Amino acid sequence: MRSLFIWGKRSACLIALLMLAPPARPIVSDPAKPRFLEEKIGSASLGSPEQRILAAIDHIRHGKLADARATVNALLLEHPNYRLAHLLSGDLYAMRTMPLNNIGAGASSPSSDKLDDLRKEALARISSRQSSEPHSLLPAHLLVFAPGQQYAILVDAAASRVYVFKNVDGVPSYVTDHYATIGKLGADKFKEGDQRTPLGVYFVTSHLTRPYLDKTRGAQADLYGVGAWPISFPNEIDKSEGRTGSGIWLHGVPANTYARAPWASNGCVAMTNEEMLDIAQYIQIGQTPVVIVPKAEWVSKVEWQSRHDAALSLIDDWREEWESLKTQPYLSRYGKQFKSDDGQDLATWSRQKTSVSASKSWSKVRLDDLSIFASGGANPRLTTSFKQDYRSNNLDNQMKKRQYWQQEDGAWKIIFEGAAT
Repeated sequence: MRSLFIWGKRSACLIALLMLAPPARPIVSDPAKPRFLEEKIGSASLGSPEQRILAAIDHIRHGKLADARATVNALLLEHPNYRLAHLLSGDLYAMRTMPLNNIGAGASSPSSDKLDDLRKEALARISSRQSSEPHSLLPAHLLVFAPGQQYAILVDAAASRVYVFKNVDGVPSYVTDHYATIGKLGADKFKEGDQRTPLGVYFVTSHLTRPYLDKTRGAQADLYGVGAWPISFPNEIDKSEGRTGSGIWLHGVPANTYARAPWASNGCVAMTNEEMLDIAQYIQIGQTPVVIVPKAEWVSKVEWQSRHDAALSLIDDWREEWESLKTQPYLSRYGKQFKSDDGQDLATWSRQKTSVSASKSWSKVRLDDLSIFASGGANPRLTTSFKQDYRSNNLDNQMKKRQYWQQEDGAWKIIFEGAAT
C-alpha cells in the first residue's frame, strides 16, 4: 500500500487514497540545529476529540508544530489511551531531528499492521470531515418514519461512520455522526464467523448493560466497553436467504483503547465509549431502525420527497388492490423469488390467495404505524413494517407485518412477506 499521508502543504488531489503534496522545504532546515531548540509553546485546538485530532493533523501539514504538540498533549491528557494521538506525538518528537514524509514514519516499526490500522483510521476521519452531504442533503435510505419512531440510525460501512437522524414531522433531520468500526472483512455478512457486518434494515432489540455483561461474560465483557445494544440480525429476509450468525451489536470499546481501526470487529458496529453513550440516548428499544448500507446516498429535499411519496404510493396501491379483491393486480406485486414466512413460494401463494379472494364478498385493510427504509448497494431493497388490520365478511385479523421489496424488471416487487419478528 502506498503512503496515505505526506506531511507538508495540502494537495488538491484525492484519488483512491488521500495523497498530500510533499513539503516545500524539509521540516528541519538546519540539521546541525535540532528542532526542539526552536519549538515554541503552541495553542491547543478546542472541540471534540475527533475535531482535535484532525486539527493536530492540519497543524502538522502546515508546519505549525507547536500548535500540533499543544493539541496532542491536551488530547492525551484527557484520553491517555488514544493510540492515533500517541502516533502523532511520536511523529512530532521525530520531526525535531528529521523530516518525515508519512504519518507514523517516526514509529519504530513503520510497516506494522497496527500502524497501517492507525493510518486507515486517520484517513476515515479526514474523509468524513471533507463530506458536507449529511448537513446539506437528506439520506435516501430513511423514507417513511412510523409516528412512534423518534430517531433512526444510519451506518455507512464504506465511510466507517454512524449517523443519527431525528424524525421531524416525518422528515429525517441530522442530529450527529461518529466514527465507527465494522467487521474485519468488511460488510455483507452471510454466515456465522465470517467477520463481516450485515447490510440491511434492522431494529435495536435490547440493551445489555455493562454490569449485566460483567456478570454473564466475565473478562470478555471489556470488549464491549460501556455496554451493548443488539440488533435484529438475522432478520426475516436474512433467514429466508440462508444467512446465519448472531450477536451483531452496537457497542463500545475496551478500556485500554480509545478507538479501534475502521475494520476490526467480528461483525459488530463499535464506537468509542463516549460516542456510544451519545448514540444510546437516541435509541428506543424495539423501535429504532439501524439501517446499514454499503455506501450512504444523499439526495436533495426535492428528490427525497419524490422518493418518500413514491414509496407511500407503492404500499397504498398494494393495500388498495388487496382490499378491492383485485386479485391479479394484487398478485402482480409479488416477485418471482417470493417467499412467505411459512415457506410458500409465488405459485403456492398465488393459488392460496386466489382461492381466499373467491370466498370474499368484501374486505377492508388498514395499515397503521407504517415505516419504510431503503438499503443501498447493487441490489437495493425497501423494508416496510406496519400494523395490519384486516376485516372481511368471514375473517378479522390483526398482526404486525413486514415486507421486503426488490427491483425486478424495472418495478418494485415483494420478495418476502410475513409476521414481523
